[in-house]
Amino acid sequence: MNADFLLLVLILGLIGLVTVAFAAPLIPVRQRPLSAFPVVTFGLIALNVWVFLVTSQGGRLVPEVAQTWGLIPRAGALVPLLTSIFLHADWMHLGVNMLGLGLFGARVEEALGRQAFLLFFIGCGAAAGLLHAIVAATLLPAAATVPLVGASGAIFGILGLWVVRFYRARVRVFLVAEVPAIWALGAFALLQVVMGMASVAAGGRGDNTANWAHVGGFLFGMLLAVPLQMREEGKRQYHVEDAETALAAGRLDQAAAYYRLVLGETPDDAGSHQALARACVGLGQSEAAHRHFTDALRFFLRAGNAPRVADVYEEIGRSFTTFPLSSSLLYRTGSACEEVERYPLALRAFSTLCHDLPSAPEAEIALLRMGQLHLKRLQQPDCAAGIFAEFLRLYPASEWRGHVQRLLQEARESARGRGPLPAAPG
Repeated sequence: MNADFLLLVLILGLIGLVTVAFAAPLIPVRQRPLSAFPVVTFGLIALNVWVFLVTSQGGRLVPEVAQTWGLIPRAGALVPLLTSIFLHADWMHLGVNMLGLGLFGARVEEALGRQAFLLFFIGCGAAAGLLHAIVAATLLPAAATVPLVGASGAIFGILGLWVVRFYRARVRVFLVAEVPAIWALGAFALLQVVMGMASVAAGGRGDNTANWAHVGGFLFGMLLAVPLQMREEGKRQYHVEDAETALAAGRLDQAAAYYRLVLGETPDDAGSHQALARACVGLGQSEAAHRHFTDALRFFLRAGNAPRVADVYEEIGRSFTTFPLSSSLLYRTGSACEEVERYPLALRAFSTLCHDLPSAPEAEIALLRMGQLHLKRLQQPDCAAGIFAEFLRLYPASEWRGHVQRLLQEARESARGRGPLPAAPG
């Protein structure tokens, strides 16, 4: 009995593997985690499932719905170019298409952005349907009156953009071998052309697959990738990945070369400036490291990314004993560090500004903020009182004089009223 049960489980498992292999012949492998949940991709999957549930009967699309909202090539209607994308003939048709959308759509959504991906998906589906309608109406008389339904044309558009954007990615073919995605997807698209030509030779008889819709979607996706600069985005991503690999392996010269390629394409990439500065420190290129750390601070500040500003400034402190910065950059860096409650870093920036550039216009407010940090955040009224007293000595005509005098009094009263520290438990 147990042996029979195990045999049954094994047979069912093999059937499941074969089913998955043929349902999803191409599966992306070894990719970095997504930066955000693919809302549009899973929203489209949910929408297609919901539409199928309300338009099907007995697990199949209602014929009247297909005739009304499916794309009939000879009819020449425009609305079905859109509505046909969200209709599916049966559960198998729906399942295979949604599996392909889930496997490849999420990464393309991340590359394009949510709104652009939604428009791209609909555009590819419409372009796929248009090519099918033209070919069927002129060369496939047997298919000219058959409604076209399904999202496969739009999904082939996703595959077309994929080979441009993720040209170094790899896919697993039939769960067996890993091959470059550009080869596998290219061969898959070429197969659609061959099958489409065979369909033309047969006049569209005996063919239930709209191969020319697949071809149209794939070509539209590839072509649209050009103005969207997907190839350039892919090159940048792979340069960053190569740089990170080289940096982790200690090949600093290679890492620096890759980061310079990235910055040649996107000179305002703050993260690459920071990473390149780190490599330059290891290579003993202090001047270059200073320049790229400074650029990293500037671009993170411009983006309003206070946590990364603090990270860069902390790394600068580990890498250099002195690091000259402009008064404006020091003040903005200190403010960003204070914003994310990295108070020692904020104090270091403000203190450096006051010590190295005392005549700078930002030095006055930096000294005031140092005192406030000690008083309000660090609960160090003695230090705060000393700083406020120094402020009044250095800036007797300051517009902040009255405010600082009140803070000084508050700091002194707080220092006097503070009792002895509690004894540490033994």
